[in-house]
Amino acid sequence: MLVKQVSDLWIYSRSRELGRVLFGMVDRIYQKDKIAEISQILRSSSSISSNIAEGFSNRFYAKKFILYLNIALGSSDETQNHLRILINKNYISSQQGLEILRNYKNLSVRILNFINYIQKKHGT
Repeated sequence: MLVKQVSDLWIYSRSRELGRVLFGMVDRIYQKDKIAEISQILRSSSSISSNIAEGFSNRFYAKKFILYLNIALGSSDETQNHLRILINKNYISSQQGLEILRNYKNLSVRILNFINYIQKKHGT
């Protein structure tokens, strides 16, 4: 499949979808004493798709694209860490949290695989 726009990338579309799910989950617990944790996880989650999109605009420069994909990977890992914190503090249920955590882990693997593909294709 020829990728003409960033929304054609599975990792971009999936990160946006997971962000929507995550927002729906944490929106219910958005209370004054939990604002810091919720704010952090929402920022890290939205950073994933933002960095994929920004990298895509540099797709003809493999090293720049990979740089942004690595930042997106870091944001996915950060989101997973915030999810673990929310689960440990019982802000979200283990069942709900572990399911979305599994999805973010899968997204991280797919981002890493895409980075490896670009590196092999461009010899970087």
